[in-house]
Amino acid sequence: MKTNHNGDEIDLLELLQILYSERLLIIGITAIITFITFVASLLIPKAYKAEVVFEIPTFQSIPTFQSIQNIQVIKLPELSEVFKSYQKYNRSRLPFNVKISQIKDVQNGGKIEVEGRSPEEAKKNLELVINIINKEIFREKINDTKEKLEKRLASKDKAISNMNTKNNIIYDPTKVADLLNEKKNIEKWLRDPEVIRPLDVIVSSKPVKPKPVLYTAVGFVSGVFLGIFAALFRHALKSRSKKFA
Repeated sequence: MKTNHNGDEIDLLELLQILYSERLLIIGITAIITFITFVASLLIPKAYKAEVVFEIPTFQSIPTFQSIQNIQVIKLPELSEVFKSYQKYNRSRLPFNVKISQIKDVQNGGKIEVEGRSPEEAKKNLELVINIINKEIFREKINDTKEKLEKRLASKDKAISNMNTKNNIIYDPTKVADLLNEKKNIEKWLRDPEVIRPLDVIVSSKPVKPKPVLYTAVGFVSGVFLGIFAALFRHALKSRSKKFA
């Protein structure tokens, strides 16, 4: 079978014959590249992953009692950007990768992923990241939220006080329960302010890196292509030598 392209002819059968004649070169290069990638995958330090699903505390207003906007400590995009900037200038303290992403299952929340050389180190790194977010880099945001929530709490106390003194007014029990529940949540947050609230922590018991099977497969495929290229190049040199001999 022959194919024409710009006037040049390529005999596929001849091409296969060339590759077959150079099969030892192709097999040799493939074996070497595959072996190198396999050994390299074994020498790469193992990495374990720890991840946590978190939510950002949000305090919703109750329209029945007052018209106030919801209060949220920080938005997820801002959290991610500020932490990236912090990590950039604190590589000695955070010598590992940190990934902050949004997930659909958690409203006003996301996921943090870190790595470590052991499950214990990965978990320790994750705890460090959570502590930095909750205690260090967002102090101004926390203080601002404290002021807003303290005012909100005062208004809740006033509303509850009015409810207790005005016995002739019947309030919706559901709205009353929501009011008391919001008051409880605000008081809890003020006792222990946090930018993110961890929900579920998972630490891998098996290394996520390296992946010897994957690396070896990539090495094998790369070796085959490199071997074919070397075979064709070698054949071209031989043909050229015979032509000018």
